[in-house]
Amino acid sequence: MGMAVAGGRNKGVSADINITPLIDVVLVLLIIFMVLVPSMLKQLRAAVPRNDPQAAPSPNPPTVVKIGPGGELRVNGEPVLPAALAGTLRERLAQDPKKAVFFDPSDGVGYGVVVKAMDIAKGAGAATLAIVTRD
Repeated sequence: MGMAVAGGRNKGVSADINITPLIDVVLVLLIIFMVLVPSMLKQLRAAVPRNDPQAAPSPNPPTVVKIGPGGELRVNGEPVLPAALAGTLRERLAQDPKKAVFFDPSDGVGYGVVVKAMDIAKGAGAATLAIVTRD
């Protein structure tokens, strides 16, 4: 690798490619990246919430609007008329600091019925709307 020794008439400079400088540069770059990557990863921090088993449960259960196949509405298990949905949600959202409403539509419910209920909830002051899914 270092030099080629040849006998005969060609006693001058060899025209072989010397890759030693290339290997030196690659090894220096490798060492630089090995040093820099751990310091770059320290900048990425995730704030994971801790689960405290002794914490008191929330006094307000989440607001869940169940929409039956015939369009009947239930808010946390209590039947509600469509005209009274806005007032019921407004009362519940006044006590909820997150102001989140979950919708649990049945399989036979049309898209328009669910969107109308979501519009009513948004008008009643809901900040977050979510749909409950099934596996």
